Amino acid sequence: QEECQNYIRVLLVGGNHLFTCGTNAFTPICTNRTLSNLTEIHDQINGMARCPYSPQHNSTALLTSSGELYAATAMDFPGRDPAIYRSLGALPPLRTAQYNSKWLNEPNFVSSYDIGNFTYFFFRENAVEHDCGKTVFSRAARVCKNDIGGKFVLEDTWTTFMKARLNCSRPGEIPFYYNELQSTFFLPELDLIYGIFTTNVNSIAASAVCVFNLSAITQAFNGPFKYQENSRSAWLPYPNPNPNFQCGTMDQGLYVNLTERNLQDAQKFFLMHEVVQPVIPIPYFMEDNSRFSHVVVDVVQGKDMLFHIIYLATDYGTIKKVLAPMNQTSSSCLLEEIELLPKSQREPIRSLQILHSQSVLFVGLQEHVIKVPLKRCPFYKTYSACIGSQDPYCGWDMVMKKCTTLEESLSMSQWEQSITVCPMRNLTVDGHFGTWSQWKPCTHTDGASVGSCLCRTRVCDSPAPQCGGWLCEGPTMEIANCSRNGGWTPWTSWSPCSTTCGIGFQVRQRSCSNPTPRHGGRVCVGQNREERYCNEHLLCPPHVFWTGWGPWERCTAQCGGGIQARRRTCENGPDCPGCSVEYQPCNTNACPELKKTTPWTPWTPVNISDNGGHYEQRFRYTCKARLPDPNLLEVGRQRIEMRYCSSDGTSGCSTDG
Repeated sequence: QEECQNYIRVLLVGGNHLFTCGTNAFTPICTNRTLSNLTEIHDQINGMARCPYSPQHNSTALLTSSGELYAATAMDFPGRDPAIYRSLGALPPLRTAQYNSKWLNEPNFVSSYDIGNFTYFFFRENAVEHDCGKTVFSRAARVCKNDIGGKFVLEDTWTTFMKARLNCSRPGEIPFYYNELQSTFFLPELDLIYGIFTTNVNSIAASAVCVFNLSAITQAFNGPFKYQENSRSAWLPYPNPNPNFQCGTMDQGLYVNLTERNLQDAQKFFLMHEVVQPVIPIPYFMEDNSRFSHVVVDVVQGKDMLFHIIYLATDYGTIKKVLAPMNQTSSSCLLEEIELLPKSQREPIRSLQILHSQSVLFVGLQEHVIKVPLKRCPFYKTYSACIGSQDPYCGWDMVMKKCTTLEESLSMSQWEQSITVCPMRNLTVDGHFGTWSQWKPCTHTDGASVGSCLCRTRVCDSPAPQCGGWLCEGPTMEIANCSRNGGWTPWTSWSPCSTTCGIGFQVRQRSCSNPTPRHGGRVCVGQNREERYCNEHLLCPPHVFWTGWGPWERCTAQCGGGIQARRRTCENGPDCPGCSVEYQPCNTNACPELKKTTPWTPWTPVNISDNGGHYEQRFRYTCKARLPDPNLLEVGRQRIEMRYCSSDGTSGCSTDG
């Protein structure tokens, strides 16, 4: 589960961009980001052959000024296909020969550098040329940056790959070899490569620092090759057909633009016969029973000369500050050991970087980064401590009467420094606390009473500060589980009265939490709640209310739907809410049908005929409706009767109805 996180294994700056690659749960990916805004991703590409699949695989990578990425890493998930691979940029991708242990044999890649016409790689691997058992050799390898691979032979493969063994050993009749390279640091202004070498992990722990000149590495690459004709043959030297090879290329013919190396030679000859020897036969610095993991170097201008200061990360979480030998006859000096964390909290150092412009170290740990200043002159409080420290950063300013750097001094002529012998390391010791004592009962005063606590102490004696060393930082005593008597908090404000008129009550409270009684302390004495009456003299006004509803009044209609009402009255005032009258429908049943006929009207003449006779007529009406009162009927159907009357009156009027 832990290895399935995204571990950043490649972090390279190119112009104003940051190129990063991460393992991404065994599916490596790479991104390009803007330095000014790291959240802005320009593009994302496959990380295969650029970043290892597993965080446990060692790898190294560099980005050239022309944009090519050179990576030495495992090409596959199980890590069985290691390669030095070029990608990106304008040149074609190239790699070391696949599944050929003579090229790379289970390598652990350490570092890479872009130097001149070549790209250099430093690693350790199982020595294929070692015939007796299995052993590990440290290597320096290089390829030409203008290599474009072979034609028909070694296509997509380096034609300029060469590797040579690095020798870091304690000389003697039978040399003691430090075979496993762990870290390197390149000083380009001096063409020096500092390397940390250790013994095998199953051997007695020992570490050494060896320094190689780039010219010595070049000399080995210009010398003869080591070649084995077949698996049963011995490894023998073979003359170098291209001594002083500087990545020249063909300018015409079938192999134009290919390097001057013969392709058949490039297939066979890549392991150098000569071993790269260090600057001096004996390692710059050696230490038994410890393993160094990282190295950085600072070049310091002293009063009379330049000094090389080596910083070595140990496997137990400290940094050793070492003064490199000033010449081939002198020896190195351990100036001090910087303890980053208390002994109980130490952890392995994951990375070590130096920023020369600010004179600081950046130390990467599991969860944080520690910034360590390189110049620690103020720690030396006296003249003897300052001069005796033999620290190239520091000297005694005779005017200011204090230990300063050369840059801080008011006058170089008044700045004293004498780097002649190794310092007595017991002169300056930074103080560190010892372990805490057992918890013991102790007393303390709590107001007017005395309580009890548990206390423990520690002393600044592991070691005690000496000769201007740092004092211990932090408390010398810890106190816990102190008994404490409880105390009342202030009373709260009185609550609102429980009534708006007439007598009511108010409440206020407090709690025993100022402080809360702890570890056997006395509880608070008294009540946590108080009550009091309120509105005692504020009488309530008379109660205004409705009387009950009266009976329903008589319905306004006997049938066909009427309305009836009931009433109530407001007592003690006119402002009762609601209405004083309530209505409801009544007698909604249909009324019976009524019928009424009027009497006949008198006869009335209506016209006169030609012979003097005339007509008369009379009327009557019949009405019917569903009404409760016959008097409410209105005129309905009309009935008419007519009669004829003669003019002489001899005949009676006849009725024509």
